[in-house]
Amino acid sequence: MYTMLNNRSASKFDLYLPGQLVASLHYSIDENEMLFIYCEAIEMAEAERHCRELMRRALDESLNRRLKTTITCPIALKHLRADTQTPEQHDSSLPQRG
Repeated sequence: MYTMLNNRSASKFDLYLPGQLVASLHYSIDENEMLFIYCEAIEMAEAERHCRELMRRALDESLNRRLKTTITCPIALKHLRADTQTPEQHDSSLPQRG
């Protein structure tokens, strides 16, 4: 079971599995905009799954706070696209859900 914590002092979201940091997403916040800067997998086993889950949770956080979201990190964009494409839009070079 994943847990996401907002590490405000470091301006990043940290994603954990029990007792273990598995991914982080660095961000900055302006008045009414959240900028996702850099997504990194800490735990390389299942890194794709960890990053997709982190992006989903971070976007939920941004929406709940009613902030405009801008994503500049290519890794974050890749996982966002993989998570939102329908099967007929899905690019075979992106990771499959499973």
